[in-house]
Amino acid sequence: MKKIKRGTLIVIACILLLTVAVAVFAIVGAGDIGIKRELEMKAQFAIKYNDIERLVTMQDIINLRPAEFDAVLNTSNTGPTDVKFTGVELSKICENKGFDISCAQVLEVRALDGYSSALTVDEALEEDNVYICIYMNGEALKPKGEGGFGPYMMVIRSSAYSQRWCKYVQEVVIR
Repeated sequence: MKKIKRGTLIVIACILLLTVAVAVFAIVGAGDIGIKRELEMKAQFAIKYNDIERLVTMQDIINLRPAEFDAVLNTSNTGPTDVKFTGVELSKICENKGFDISCAQVLEVRALDGYSSALTVDEALEEDNVYICIYMNGEALKPKGEGGFGPYMMVIRSSAYSQRWCKYVQEVVIR
């Protein structure tokens, strides 16, 4: 039998170590994936402040009487496009769930795909600025699995290039 070189043994050991690490991370992350899918399928997202967490449902949004407004969607794939959204101001949703955001510093909106966008409290409290939307151009936002942006999408009207908007809203963390 041939003698295996030391360098080859090191490469094999590294490959085995990386394989085990990937498997461990996959197992640990699987729980998060299940929670994310459940939130999306139930059309819910969470608002968190310290140890308090409250779920926001589609019925909660509807009860807050969503408003229609125009915004300009500008992505790297498309030029500026006028879009009609329907949604509720994020500050009103937080207030409805018992959170006073005026004392906070930052709101972080996290998406099912791992993206997150941070807002100052002043931005979130600015009237007619930050919305959690459920309709775009008169149609309900479809979930990511159906090629949509929803079921919830955060739109910041003062954001010139839409780069801070957040599709697939999963949670809002108040700090």
